[in-house]
Amino acid sequence: MAPRKRKQGQKQTHSNITNGHAHSNGNGNNNNNNNNNNSNNKDSKDSNGNTHSHRDNNNQTPHDEFTGEVKEALEKLTNALPKNSKVEVRHPTLSRNPSVANYLRQSLFVNDVEVHDHKKHIPARTRRRVVLLLGIIIGMGLATVLMRQSKDAAYMEAFSHYFQDFDLASMVPSGMIPDEFIGNVSAMFRPEILTEEEFYPGEELREELGYKPKYPVTMIPGIVSTGLESWSTTNNSCSQKYFRKRMWGTTTMFKAVLLDKDCWISNLRLDPKTGLDPEGVRLRAAQGLEAADYFNLAAIGYDNNNMYLASYDWRLSFVNLENRDNYFSRLKSNLELSLKMTGEKTVLVAHSMGSNVMFYFFKWVESDKGGKGGPNWVNDHVHAFVNIAGPMLGVPKTLAAVLSGEVRDTAQLGVVSAYVLEKFFSRRERADLFRSWGGLSSMIPKGGNRIWGTIKGAPDDGTHDEEETVIKEKIAKSEETPGATTKKRYGEQSPTFGAMLAFAEGSNMKNHGMDESMGLLSKMAGDDFNAMLAKNYTVGASVTQKQMDKSTKDPASWTNPLEATLPNAPKMKIYCLYGVGKSTERSYTYNRVSDLVPQIFDQRPGNVSDETGQVPNIYIDTSVHDDKLGISYGVHQGDGDGTVPLMSTGYMCVDGWKKKLYNPAGVKVITREFIHRSSLSPVDIRGGKQTADHVDILGNYQVTKDLLTIVAGRDGDGLEEQIYSKIKEYSAKVDL
Repeated sequence: MAPRKRKQGQKQTHSNITNGHAHSNGNGNNNNNNNNNNSNNKDSKDSNGNTHSHRDNNNQTPHDEFTGEVKEALEKLTNALPKNSKVEVRHPTLSRNPSVANYLRQSLFVNDVEVHDHKKHIPARTRRRVVLLLGIIIGMGLATVLMRQSKDAAYMEAFSHYFQDFDLASMVPSGMIPDEFIGNVSAMFRPEILTEEEFYPGEELREELGYKPKYPVTMIPGIVSTGLESWSTTNNSCSQKYFRKRMWGTTTMFKAVLLDKDCWISNLRLDPKTGLDPEGVRLRAAQGLEAADYFNLAAIGYDNNNMYLASYDWRLSFVNLENRDNYFSRLKSNLELSLKMTGEKTVLVAHSMGSNVMFYFFKWVESDKGGKGGPNWVNDHVHAFVNIAGPMLGVPKTLAAVLSGEVRDTAQLGVVSAYVLEKFFSRRERADLFRSWGGLSSMIPKGGNRIWGTIKGAPDDGTHDEEETVIKEKIAKSEETPGATTKKRYGEQSPTFGAMLAFAEGSNMKNHGMDESMGLLSKMAGDDFNAMLAKNYTVGASVTQKQMDKSTKDPASWTNPLEATLPNAPKMKIYCLYGVGKSTERSYTYNRVSDLVPQIFDQRPGNVSDETGQVPNIYIDTSVHDDKLGISYGVHQGDGDGTVPLMSTGYMCVDGWKKKLYNPAGVKVITREFIHRSSLSPVDIRGGKQTADHVDILGNYQVTKDLLTIVAGRDGDGLEEQIYSKIKEYSAKVDL
């Protein structure tokens, strides 16, 4: 009985054994028919006259030796069967693991020549990527073993977030895995049980102080906590194979970048003119509570009836969030429904970029140009706004990202995501990608030279955590590119932070303050980016009532608290909770490609030439660093939470919103700072209970306790101002 021929393009998933002898139909033909003239094969006829080929067992190939036991078992099985019988042998994992299937087919039924030819088709670049991938897997596996033996096993949840869809077999090209011993290793990165630490201090507050839900809670996450998943189904789109896969923050991102880079870029990059999805691509924010750290809220009685996660596509400008997803309309409806069902106003809990989104929402919902809720809507629907590590005045590293594609030490993107972007994309590719994300530009520093200083000085000059900087530099030295040297160009005095871009000697470029840096960005970024920025955002500051009356009505100002007022909500409270005492990117030393090497310039239409007649190719100069001055390989370190500098998290909270110009309704603002203290445990991947790191602050014990106190209606019990930094001193120097 002849074996069936598979359809063209169909993968081989099983092999046939007829009358005790193996036949491979890997290319639709019996292998024995291709080797009738081979001297090692002998022909014989059975009683029915059918001809069969027998391989000479005396000339075993390496594959025969390697699979000898398997073949011996097959021979014993087939010898016991009647003549002309047919047995289908199918490995139990073949249907889900094509890599293993391909290996078994090669080991059992393909000759050495075919195997050699197959290996020649695997490019060296792919092999290197696979070696890198396997190295990452082994390292994470060892870390996982240590974590499971530790009392800190509760923090496995954060680690496993990046590996929720991990399947090694589907990530490695066919033929690259020599056996099934790896298989699907996703389970080893997932915590098997939840420990009591996941619900601490929630359970303690519930049992000892009787904490229970009072106000409904709506959480607005930052970039790290918001997954983006593909909904593309277009046949001619490369993204169809990633349907319902998360393209940001999980191993699907690793897989796509390693093996399908162009497709990943086409999914993540937005149309530079419209700021929306390119044709044939649909990437949406993942919905649900999976990404939120809600264990402590659940510990005092919250569930999905009184707790809501308002995730969003952070790539979109805030205008496009409403245009494409009706995001703010949905949020408005949710808060209105919550008030109707519970009779209580909502506590809005925002982290990182989510705080910028909420400030925009306050202005949008009141305005006739937005939600048309009227001047009292926020006052009637919001009990409190908990602003956790919100970059209210922007982040300098956002400027670096859109200016030159630098993502050095970018916790705002997440450790894994930043690593992938830094290692697998050129600066040109990164800059183009970042500039297409209108949402990212919402965090360009605001206030210009008034807030961030001039090349002569800045309000927060001289601040950096020297001890931590030294530790970080010892680690960073092993990661720097060959040839990097240590240079001290500033004597014993730290350079001013006011020079947001301090150009190195020999670059033939002057130092730039924040205002001048925006001018340089305008020259380099092109017409599309400049048009998007002008349409959606402002970065200045209103200093008179006349200026504020005009700017606060402009939707482009609704992300800028220096040009738009707080809502008319005198009964609402704002809690600013943020970390201090951790080295944070504040300004940079830049350089330009030497005139002695070929220049790479951005020549797209709309660029404005500088004095050389060309736009310079600039980059952060990693050869410049000084531990004592807090300069870490071209990055000047100041005080903050590791991602957002103190001037951005603290100024509006302790000073700006105390002024009637920016807070005419007199909304009460309570600022609570938390000193960063790193965990001593090497396996405490979330930083420990006293961390004040920008991302890990969500696991800080005291921050969590403050949050539960607010949502339980106990916020009148001791939640008063708590200041450890010099933010008030710096604020007094701001020129407003």
